[in-house]
Amino acid sequence: MSTIALTWIRDLWHSLMSRSYTLSAHDSTSATATARTGGESNTEWEVVYVAENRLEGEIVRGRLESEDIPAVIRGEALGVVYGLTTGPLAQVHILVPAPLAERARAILAQDEEEGTEEMSAQ
Repeated sequence: MSTIALTWIRDLWHSLMSRSYTLSAHDSTSATATARTGGESNTEWEVVYVAENRLEGEIVRGRLESEDIPAVIRGEALGVVYGLTTGPLAQVHILVPAPLAERARAILAQDEEEGTEEMSAQ
């Protein structure tokens, strides 16, 4: 494996680890997010969307976070290591706190509906 690829994988790993750190119960950002969800740090998370790859998952996560819904991405680590962009190893699950799951699904459904309408209008 080339040095460039190893550097890219290391940087990606550090980026992913820093994101998951914000979910720590000791982090002040986490306390704010927990307060918004109405639960404790042991709030149950629920899958609201399955993306075909990490890029799509990041877009969905960003959309939910723009609506003040904390979201995390879970996926098979092997897909990230090998840079897979299609297939079951590339899929990722978007999770949100259970009390906000219905709201998150409604937002995503509305976005999908609006996107379908735009495509049919063209």
